[in-house]
Amino acid sequence: MESIRPDTTDPIPLRPAPNQFGTIMLRFVGLLAVAIAILAFVYSR
Repeated sequence: MESIRPDTTDPIPLRPAPNQFGTIMLRFVGLLAVAIAILAFVYSR
């Protein structure tokens, strides 16, 4: 089987993008949830 054309570099950088974006979104949502929890805890005291 022929390998995918190595000359065309356009599709290759697009592949890791969604994974990195998902990781960044997970970290952002996690940090946001922690910040909201801390603020809610401090505010409720």
